[in-house]
Amino acid sequence: MAERAIEAVVFDIYGTLFGFGRLAERVRAIVGDLALLEHWRVKQLEHSFLRTILGEYIDFWLLTEEALDAVCAQLELELTAEEREYLLHGWLELEPFPEVRNALELLRERGQRLAVLSNGSPGMLEPLLRHADLDALFEVVLSADAVRRYKPSPAVYALAPAALVVPPEQIAFCSANGFDVAGALRFGFQVCWVNRGSAKLDSLGKQPHFTVHSLLELAEYL
Repeated sequence: MAERAIEAVVFDIYGTLFGFGRLAERVRAIVGDLALLEHWRVKQLEHSFLRTILGEYIDFWLLTEEALDAVCAQLELELTAEEREYLLHGWLELEPFPEVRNALELLRERGQRLAVLSNGSPGMLEPLLRHADLDALFEVVLSADAVRRYKPSPAVYALAPAALVVPPEQIAFCSANGFDVAGALRFGFQVCWVNRGSAKLDSLGKQPHFTVHSLLELAEYL
């Protein structure tokens, strides 16, 4: 992986550091086995892509609300105001994957600078990291809200080298999302794909520099 020395490690949040298991529990409590969360996540990403292309930005919290309402309409599902708020609030109380804390602490012990770069708005990221007691491990938390676009726009990735004052080729960018891997590769990061299962990557012709099944593998490698 280390084509050049890594000076900083930058992480995506959703699906990379934090899983959706606890949010799935909330969904099941409200709608049972209906695949609401899967449709909601897909619609959330779809709206982020479309709003970036169309130049009609809204922050990620509003976009997440918008996506939930759109999916409920498609599924002909009516939520009460309390149920809707309960589901939305779940995004602020996601749980990190089991190895995340140990991996981050190990990376810091080895002198790596750590940062977050997410589509999430500051009002989503800050309480989420505090809830998980991970906020103190990161030098900076960067949100796409700063440029009013969403990944995989290059303008979002550019936030990391600007904030850290490190060239892209000396940043390891870690994501579990294929679209994010593709965007980060084209921006010029050294890219780690976090593949906790046996997924196939649609990287649009480019391959990540490194693939791990756990962030502990990345910490040990670096």
